[in-house]
Amino acid sequence: MAIPQHSRYLVERLLQAYCARICPPTATHTVLLRFTVGDTDATIYESRALLGVNHLRIPIPVARFTYDDSDKLWLLEYRSEPGWRLHSRLHQSRSFVELLREFDADPLGEFWGRIDGKSLRWCRSAGRCQDCESRYAEILGLGADLTTQRSTKETSISSSTPARTTFART
Repeated sequence: MAIPQHSRYLVERLLQAYCARICPPTATHTVLLRFTVGDTDATIYESRALLGVNHLRIPIPVARFTYDDSDKLWLLEYRSEPGWRLHSRLHQSRSFVELLREFDADPLGEFWGRIDGKSLRWCRSAGRCQDCESRYAEILGLGADLTTQRSTKETSISSSTPARTTFART
């Protein structure tokens, strides 16, 4: 069976907002995320320039969210040769948003890959910058909780660090 119409509408709106945000914002012309919503699934693609020509792009599938109507569950899969595989950590949920959050966090590096434990997708090796973090948190429904946790963590770190070794990043 197909994705229920109201769920389809919500998934489209959520993916539209998610794919519009690029981390870092300066990469909006080089890193493009796109999505499609079919009868039973939604797929996120990275749109890459073909042979360095920016207006010629090819879609590279990154993640697929498949709706199982019999169980009323969403399944999260990543692209691997020769096809799709279930995400190892959290591969099914009744909540599409929960799986999108898992995809966004990519704790195992199955979607974007990792070098030395760091995601290849974020604006710096330590993760997203504060601005990117708050914009994605807003889309994913994490809002003030994540921003507050991050600010508290940074405050406790900077208060325990002597002033002469504290550097502000702009």
